[in-house]
Amino acid sequence: MLFNIKRFICGVLKHRFWLLLVFLPLICYVVISAGTPDRFTIQQKIAISKDLVLLSGADGLKGIKDVVSNPDDFFLNNFAVRKLFAELYPGTAVYRADLQFRNLLNTIKDNMSIEMPSEKLVMITFYGKDKETGQTAVNYYSQRFIQKAKEGFARSAHKEFNAKLPVLIGAPEISAHHSLWRSERLVPLMLIGFISLSGILVLLVIFEWSDPSLKSERQVAQYLELPILGSLPDLNKISVALDSKREGLVRELDHD
Repeated sequence: MLFNIKRFICGVLKHRFWLLLVFLPLICYVVISAGTPDRFTIQQKIAISKDLVLLSGADGLKGIKDVVSNPDDFFLNNFAVRKLFAELYPGTAVYRADLQFRNLLNTIKDNMSIEMPSEKLVMITFYGKDKETGQTAVNYYSQRFIQKAKEGFARSAHKEFNAKLPVLIGAPEISAHHSLWRSERLVPLMLIGFISLSGILVLLVIFEWSDPSLKSERQVAQYLELPILGSLPDLNKISVALDSKREGLVRELDHD
């Protein structure tokens, strides 16, 4: 067993430059990851009237600024999330404890936002990994915003003011984002490195054990059943040692 371990170590040292191939998949992974968009910003602009300040909600009418300052009431409304879930996963039953439903809740909470940069503009934005989910969510909540504004206008006691209902400004704007490195790539990178190293070591084992040459005096005696009278040392090692010693003597003479 000890001989096989020594033989494997010698084989690895002999083909040590093969170990550089371990870095090839790692470099490919980093380059491909850096060149592939992994975050998306999807934004829908909505034109509003500065006189339109009311949205219909479960607790009555709300001002748009109140919705912007407390977006969870708008985005995480249970009925709204269930309808969005039905659009994303048609035919799938919705349960509060269902993993998909809870993941969708977390995605909305972490990635959706609503802003009011001016009195005549509202922006609903998604920033996250899943482009398709983001597009569906932005479209859904943009329509929901307009619907709630219509309901608020209809329920308002001040219908006489000259307010225009909100309208979408064009199609959602989509921006893709790249990053040279993200901490979430560390685990896949380590896994790729481990698999690459294991594969190289397995290949070295195969090549070493497929080599039919005898590696030691013990193997000669075992397989040829002949007595060993002597053996020649590794002349390369002796030559290197002599050259090193000669160079040392030359340096000492030059110094003297």
